[in-house]
Amino acid sequence: MTDTLHDPDTTASPPKRNRADSYHPAMHGFQGRRMPAGHLWLLVVIALAVALLFNSGGFVRDAHGMRPGLARTVMIGIGTPVDTVAGWLRLDTPQQAFAHALGQSTDDADGAALIAEVPEPVAAHVAPPITPPTPADPLEVLVLGDSLATYVGQQMSAQLANSKLVDVKTVWRNGTGLTNPAFFNWEAGARTMVRDERPDAVVVLIGGNERNDMTVKGRTLVPGTAQWETEYERRARVVMRAIMSEGVERVFWSGPPTARDPQWNSTYADVNDALSRAADAVPGVQYVDLYDESEPFATEEMIDGQRVTARQRDGIHWTYPGAAPPAREEVRALEMVYGDVIPRNRTEASLDTQSTSRS
Repeated sequence: MTDTLHDPDTTASPPKRNRADSYHPAMHGFQGRRMPAGHLWLLVVIALAVALLFNSGGFVRDAHGMRPGLARTVMIGIGTPVDTVAGWLRLDTPQQAFAHALGQSTDDADGAALIAEVPEPVAAHVAPPITPPTPADPLEVLVLGDSLATYVGQQMSAQLANSKLVDVKTVWRNGTGLTNPAFFNWEAGARTMVRDERPDAVVVLIGGNERNDMTVKGRTLVPGTAQWETEYERRARVVMRAIMSEGVERVFWSGPPTARDPQWNSTYADVNDALSRAADAVPGVQYVDLYDESEPFATEEMIDGQRVTARQRDGIHWTYPGAAPPAREEVRALEMVYGDVIPRNRTEASLDTQSTSRS
């Protein structure tokens, strides 16, 4: 007998699967024991409560960093007593260990002077001596600040890329300032950063987020008032002295630039005035003025012969190209102290002869 191979009948319909013989939870529903919705919500509440207890400090800091309003008030009202209890029970120990691993200060005394609870750090009567940089021992520069410091620090690194005498590192904390130490305390934060990096000189750019009320011993200080400006000057002085007390040789401190919005611009003028006075009172600190009112605010500028967008859409922050001129001002300030020993690349060689014009 000969076997023959037949082609399959492609016209025949495939056998249909009997759905009654199939099982899938999506078709028939979960047949096990169901959890009542009330129990599920209870588990969610318990999980949130545990998270709050073990990270109460972070919860309160985040709440203080919110915009004023009902949500902020409620979160602070809930978080503050919980944080107090967590401290008593030492439930915040894991969170403090985690913060220490990230280089964040967990010592409340580090930032106490910023909120006027203890006297200001004592400043030296004279500025410490400087050490001229050499290729074997270059000048270590740490750039600190809020988001304004980001591109300025990066531009400083670029402008000094060919230098064997200077190393620049930038560390910034977005959304921070001196008016809201409950969110981020710059006295404590700057100490931690300086202790970690051990720089010779520190460049600070802070002030972009300062249009906030300040509370001092139950009194509310409003931007635009002499009391507000005086308190801002005091807080700046506290942070300046804290940084100098960590053994750095010099601090170069700048405030925000001019702003497109008139109200923000007015606050920035007060901030810069306060910073200038504060720097004069602390040996070793120099105010570097980046607030230029000689010409109207402009989004575009001519920089190094090219028209560039120098400011971001918010009318405050520099773009990366727009941060070149303020970075040069910081480099010049360094040279005023450490001497004309910082070589520049070809692009920067003519910076002293080039002017920046606005559109």
